[in-house]
Order: sequence, then C-alpha cells, then structure tokens
Amino acid sequence: MTATKRSDSASTRATGLPVVIVCIALVACIAELLLGSFDPLPTVLGRVARGFGVGIALLALHIGAREAMGRRGARESKGFAVVYLLSGGSVVVVALVKLIAVALAQYGNAHLVRSDIFEGALAFVLPYSVGVLVAQSTLGLNFGVLAGLVAAVIFGSYAESPLFALGMILTSCVAASIAFRRVRSRASYIRASIRIACAVLPFALLSLVLEPPMSAFDVVVRVLGCFMGGFLSSLSALMATPIVEYLGGYASDMRLIEMATLDHPLLKELSVQAPGTWNHSMVIGMMVESAADAIGANPVVCRVGAYFHDIGKSKKPLYFVENQPPGDNRHDKLSPSMSALIIRAHVKDGVDLVRRHKLPRVIEDMIPQHHGTSMIDYFYDKARKEAEELGHDPDSVDRALYQYPGPKPQTREAGLLMLADGIEAAARTLSEPTQDRIQGLVQKMLNKVFASGELNECDLTLQDLHVIAKCFTRVLTGIYHQRITYAEPSEKVASAHEAREGGRSEDSAGRRRENLRRLGIE
Repeated sequence: MTATKRSDSASTRATGLPVVIVCIALVACIAELLLGSFDPLPTVLGRVARGFGVGIALLALHIGAREAMGRRGARESKGFAVVYLLSGGSVVVVALVKLIAVALAQYGNAHLVRSDIFEGALAFVLPYSVGVLVAQSTLGLNFGVLAGLVAAVIFGSYAESPLFALGMILTSCVAASIAFRRVRSRASYIRASIRIACAVLPFALLSLVLEPPMSAFDVVVRVLGCFMGGFLSSLSALMATPIVEYLGGYASDMRLIEMATLDHPLLKELSVQAPGTWNHSMVIGMMVESAADAIGANPVVCRVGAYFHDIGKSKKPLYFVENQPPGDNRHDKLSPSMSALIIRAHVKDGVDLVRRHKLPRVIEDMIPQHHGTSMIDYFYDKARKEAEELGHDPDSVDRALYQYPGPKPQTREAGLLMLADGIEAAARTLSEPTQDRIQGLVQKMLNKVFASGELNECDLTLQDLHVIAKCFTRVLTGIYHQRITYAEPSEKVASAHEAREGGRSEDSAGRRRENLRRLGIE
C-alpha cells in the first residue's frame, strides 16, 4: 500500500509540475510585458533576462512551498496552478490601476497648482493584495500566504526601490491573508481593506523620511493612497471571487453560508421525503460546527457538509431506519446483500444529486468520505448468521458486498463528519440518555473509529479527538437530556391508564390479525 501511494505521488508530481511551470512562465511574461513597460530596460536581452529571473524565483518558491505543505495530490497541483493564474490576473489589475494613476498624476502636475506628486507615491494606491484575497477565500490560508509571497516577488522586482517595496508588499499581503481567514459576510471585505491600509500606512510615513514630499498634496496622496489601495484590493477580490468559484469549482465561506440557509431545493426535498434524515442532518450540523470551532477546522464547511451528507437517502427514504414508521421495516423481506446494496447506494445517489445541482466540490467529497471504507456491520453479521444456519462457512461471506467504497476522510472536516454521523445515530438508541451515558457512548464510538483506521488519512490528532469528545457530549446532552415528568390530576391518570389498557388490547388484536395473514387464514 505504501509503495502504491508513493508511485501515485510521484506520478502526480510528474504530471503536475509541467502545468505549474507553464503557469509560472505565463505569469513572468505578463509581468514583464505590463509592469516592465513602466520601467523598460534599454535592451530586449535585458528584459528577457529580468523575466527569466522572476520565473526562476517563482519556481524556487513553488518547490519550497510544495515541500513545506507536504501536498502531492492532483487537487493540490491544481491549487498551485490557480494561485499563479490569480497572480497573473493581479498583475493585470495592478498594471491597469498604475496606468490610470500615472496619467492622473501627470495631469495634476501639469495643470493643477501645487500638486507635485512624487511618482513613487503612487505605489501605495496599487491593489497588490487582490490575488491574496481571492486565493485565501477559495483555497485556504496556505495558498493565500503563497499568493502573498508570489506577489512580493513579482511586484518587488519591478519597483523603483525593491527592498522597500518588498517589505511593504509582503506586509500588506500577509495582513490580507490573516484578515480573510474567516469570511462570513460582505463586511469582511471592508475589514480586510482597513487592515491592509493599516499595514501599509507605516511604510507611507517612512517614505516621507526617505523621499521628502514635493508638496502637501503629495503627503495626502501617500497617506490616503494606503486606504485607496486596500479598498481597490477588496473591491477587485469581491468581483473576482465568484468567477474563480464558478470556473474552478471552489467555494468560499460566503457561498457556503448562502447554501446553509436551508432554502436549497435538495434540502427542501430531503425535509419532505426523509424528515428523519433531515433531523439527523440538522443535529449533526450542530455537533460538527461546535467541534470544528474548538479544534480550528472550518465550521462552515462542516455544517454545510452535514446538511448534505445524506442527501442520497431522499431517493429511497423508507429503507433507512430514521424514516421508517414503527413496525414497518422493509429490510425484513430482503436478503442481507440486497439490503446492504440499497444502503450503499445512498452514497452514489447523493453524489449524483450534488453534481446535478452543481454544488461545490468540497461538499461532494464529504458524501463518500463520511463513510470511508467502513462496514455495514448489521447486515454483514446477519449474512454470517444466515450462512452459519445453512451449514456454510461464515467466512465465505464476501466482505466487499457490505463495505462502503470510500475513500477514507481526507480532511479534518470529513473526519469530523464521520465521527458525528455514527455517534448521533447511536445516541438515539439510548433509553435513558444521561450525561454519563452519552459521554461513555461518545468515547466508545470514537475509540472504535480510531481503531478501525478510518482516520489515518486525515489530520485529526489524539488531542483533537479529546476535544471533539467534549464538544459532542455537550451538544448531545443538550438535545437528548431527560425531561422532568410532571404530576397529573388523578382523573387524568385514570383516563390515561384506561387508554393505555385499551391500546394494549388493540395492539394484541392487531398482532393476532397479522399472524393470521402470514398463515394465509385471513
């Protein structure tokens, strides 16, 4: 298994690297054509050499980032390529804003009184962080920081004072990445623009010492330019993020929050066709959101993934115990292998529904991963018992028929969903759900999943599991705690007793009629 993973990793790395090299070369060419035109070198050979140097620096940065992240999958290679394409787009935006700013500065110096502006002051107006904000909101913190380093290399290489510009750009990009760790509303863009401006402002004040202002208007441009640059970065990111989401299949937190309003057609259908599954999903959403906040995972991804993880059960809802009326179990008339086939099919049905409605890939991945490669134990044990009763070897039962196809959870969010799914279902079976019993059940289920190896491919640690157990216990205790039995008047107690006795007689009569039907007498 290890050798296979290594070979897959090597093949992915071999196929992904040429794509990344092409993207880096494209970014270097765009930077030289657009940014290099503002400060052209005297010879064509000089411009080629400068562009080649930028490309080599980006390639070295890519190799270091890939090793630091420890990522080898095809999706991570796609993420690196998207970062470089976003960097190319940010070069276009910065070049356009710089062209407009230079034109306005030249017009002001020529036609306005006392409006002399140092050309280097226009650097504070440029939206260096636009690529960082888009990468952070769609790809995550690691790729957001990488986009900031790429921006620092590119824009610092074409600045008038490279060392000064490198520090300013790197600081603004890091501030943008940190400010966008959690994007919950459009106000997050405003807060990000303010943080970017505050990060750049000290460099604007330092520039007044290094390059004395040419006029009072020059001072105003440098100071207010910081806020204008932050505003332009946030505005450009706000417009570009939906485009990247649509083309790349990514989902920002804002898009996921829109899906979590329960107005989605799939969730409405689930609430009507499979109300038990819908309630199960809502409870799991509370569980995983609480635990994700505690361990530093993404609570929005967890909550929305919980809402859609069993969406495939809406196809055959009555074959799942949470949707079955009392005394009506359709699996009683099926063989264990057929029952397991129907249970397994809800994963494939869920993936098909999600793809048909074009939900984000991160939600689609959580549908098969929340079961991993676990066994459908109830029907597997039932098949073994039937084989033993028929005189066959129980070990002859094919395990593959009773096992989910996987893959195992690949992210912390998917691992959380797997744990919550089994624990919530088990908690419903407790006759007296006291806090101690719930805590014991949670710990038992966590140990079972951990021992099975289903969490081996996600990043959950033992410390995370300890915190998760506490969060799950707290949420489940609040939902399934015992209620107080209120005293009732004696006449109501008597009438309730009579009704109960009448119900028992009706139940016994119904059972007798059902037995007669099975015998073919009635």
